[in-house]
Amino acid sequence: MHNYSNSKCPTCQNNLFELAEDAPAGSKFKIQFIRCSSCKTVVGTMDYLHTPTLIKDLAKKLGVTL
Repeated sequence: MHNYSNSKCPTCQNNLFELAEDAPAGSKFKIQFIRCSSCKTVVGTMDYLHTPTLIKDLAKKLGVTL
């Protein structure tokens, strides 16, 4: 995937990133980590499940128009 924002890793200056899921120690849920594809420095996190998509899918199953 192309890096249109020209973002760079703060550690190694690489400009390619990846998503990696993991459950932090002591956690009961997974998190998606946005990290450098080269040195694996974490630069951000996202929820494992995308809540707006879940709501949209549930509304569709229930016949509710959002």
